[in-house]
Amino acid sequence: MKSVGGLAAFLLAAIAHPAAAERIAIPFAPPVGQDLAYDIDQHRPIAGKDSRFSAHRTVRFERAGDGYQLNAVLRSLDSDANDAAAASFRAALTPLIGVEMRFHLDPQGKIISLDDDEAVWSAVEHGLDMMMAQFGPDTPRHRVAQSVKILFDGLSREGRLALLAGEYQPLFLFAGSEVEDGADGRGVRTMAGSPLGRPVPVEGILTLKGRATDGLSLTETLTGPGVDVRMDYKVSPATGLVTRQVRTLTFGTRTLTEERVLRPAS
Repeated sequence: MKSVGGLAAFLLAAIAHPAAAERIAIPFAPPVGQDLAYDIDQHRPIAGKDSRFSAHRTVRFERAGDGYQLNAVLRSLDSDANDAAAASFRAALTPLIGVEMRFHLDPQGKIISLDDDEAVWSAVEHGLDMMMAQFGPDTPRHRVAQSVKILFDGLSREGRLALLAGEYQPLFLFAGSEVEDGADGRGVRTMAGSPLGRPVPVEGILTLKGRATDGLSLTETLTGPGVDVRMDYKVSPATGLVTRQVRTLTFGTRTLTEERVLRPAS
């Protein structure tokens, strides 16, 4: 009877104090010297029609001290939206096409600086000026480009770095961190940005959905004032890089989807 009582006490304790969720360490070890393709495809409703906005980039990692250097180039843009709907997209990104950027990352995967940032920014401004020169001052595309130029001119040096690094930092979202393999997941608070026009605070849960040799599958389910967001990630357990990210953002009756894919360059 004594042994039965001991077993019962053990079971009660186990129920009251369930086993802690396993913590999975994610490294930061990007592949060095390998050319990678980084594609971003976004679909959003415009005037009742689903419109696509795509950007193709190439990236390459090199060792630099105790961190890494990320060589990144925007190669091309594409959209099936009409000229007016795609004007802001093209005005903001066209000046970056062909401009090589060499970012420095710390050992945890945070972009901390950009080599020759003044020269890079001058190339961006020159590209924007050339773009504006193609259109008359009274045309919609010239006015959109002028608005982008005013925005760019108002940025501090730190703001410029944040803008230029913004499309690459999501690759390192989980690098050098841990995730929990538990049913309850982990609480998350962040900001939902474009295309809302202004950042909106959202919060929810990050859960690990699956583990395989080629990747960890994670999902964030977030909500905030007037917006719902679902983020699906595939993370390499070898490199710590996000190799696929799908974002579904719903605001009102409109839904935006965005897919980011990192893969070996063909």
